Amino acid sequence: MTTYYVSPTGADSADRDGLSAQTAWQSLAYASDRTPAGDHTIQLSAGTFVATETARPKSGITIVGAGHEGETQTKIVASADWPLSADPTSATRIDSEYLIALKAVQDVTIRDLTLTSEPSHHITGAVHAERANGLTVHHVTVQDFRWAGLDLSLSERLLVHNNHIENASTEKHGFPNGLIRTRFLKHSEFHHNTVVSTTGGYGYKGGGHENVRIHHNTFDLASGFAIESAHKNEFGVEIDHNWANATISIPKGRQSADPSDRGYDYTFWIHHNFLTDSYTIEGPRNHLRVSHNYVRIADTGGRVYTHHGGVNYGPVWIHHNVVENVDRNLIWMNQGLAENIFVFNNTVTFANAGDRAGAILSAPNRETPDQGANRWIAKNNIFLAPKSQPRNLLPNNSAARNVDVTHNIVQNLKNVPENNFDDISGGLLQSGNQPWPFYAPASEASPLVDSGTDVGLSFLGEAPDIGAYELGEEAVFPVSFTTAKKELFQNHSSVLVSMLLLSMVSIGWAKLKR
Repeated sequence: MTTYYVSPTGADSADRDGLSAQTAWQSLAYASDRTPAGDHTIQLSAGTFVATETARPKSGITIVGAGHEGETQTKIVASADWPLSADPTSATRIDSEYLIALKAVQDVTIRDLTLTSEPSHHITGAVHAERANGLTVHHVTVQDFRWAGLDLSLSERLLVHNNHIENASTEKHGFPNGLIRTRFLKHSEFHHNTVVSTTGGYGYKGGGHENVRIHHNTFDLASGFAIESAHKNEFGVEIDHNWANATISIPKGRQSADPSDRGYDYTFWIHHNFLTDSYTIEGPRNHLRVSHNYVRIADTGGRVYTHHGGVNYGPVWIHHNVVENVDRNLIWMNQGLAENIFVFNNTVTFANAGDRAGAILSAPNRETPDQGANRWIAKNNIFLAPKSQPRNLLPNNSAARNVDVTHNIVQNLKNVPENNFDDISGGLLQSGNQPWPFYAPASEASPLVDSGTDVGLSFLGEAPDIGAYELGEEAVFPVSFTTAKKELFQNHSSVLVSMLLLSMVSIGWAKLKR
């Protein structure tokens, strides 16, 4: 392995070999051109580099800076006269508009540096990668770009972690792009990144995933979507342990391929996230699982799960979530056909939403074979509406034959079918941190304990309990997020996210309960 050195005080000159600090080159672009493929390192010193052209490292190269924050950081800034096309939507394949471009390379690492452009002249993006298998990007700050901070496509084995990505998609050209933009990735992972936008847009915008996990990230956006992936080819995508103040959008109006054909149990599994947007998850999506999330709604106007048109046969499993302050609906249909939606063991409270308030399960009559709702099943849930605004459990025009709703504990609800319970006195602990143990049963004599019906999920005791808390060896958020949320969004600390969310698991509820 050979190390090549780059310094702001170096020179891009043929009489320098880059093999020492004394013979260092001056630009990453020049060093990338001179460094051969293989297990070699390009070492950038601390300081600010003004880049005038795209760096194109070869396979096997590791690009290392002195750090991505503090006084000793390595910063690469695009020059103020970097040439750009008028429309970045046509430039996402023009790799000369990115600081670093990777095409058909393998096993490249980029770490410990800052990539940015001038506020008065945002270039298109920081890193463009196409067929770059084995790419790792970590401890990198990506800031102030116009279209996509990280633009990654047609690649496998990507590992993108512990990065800070801020205002890296600041312009809207026909449609907003993502601070992280991906297309057709396989066997890849994005974790412990902090994604911040004060201008709006999409935190992570992808499509065509297979075996991709997006976890332990922070998405703090002024507007837009935290994560969007609306492509028909989505197999085995896991979105978990993220903290997001904007929507997760994964719609596919028509039925996409069965993920089991490729060996996966789901298209998307959205779990153990802390979410605050009232328009929480945008569907429809078949073979979707939404479980163990804490949704603490902090705004108004949205529905928690939306079937946004199209013919979709499911299945959709929504189970073991704690959802607070639902505004319009828990589940809502816009139009089309929604079949096989299973809502089990959730604990849900509803806000007084004024004239926005709708039915909890907005399942309209099935008018034709490709319109309406069919086979919606809701069991073992807690649905609590305020006294100031009782809610309809089902719409007045709902066809009960298409919706099976039993063994739920309800309070201040109307349109409730038989075989549900309306007495929750002494049921919930209602003290301590929210949601856990606040929504735990008050005692073993609680009406929640052993009062549910078997829906095919694992349970403890003689029968399933009612509510979101019975999770075997996992529990829903045993720590309080109330004070930590403000600190997190002020400091953008992915470390804090990790500490909080990792503490969700393995507290041994079985030992507490029995």
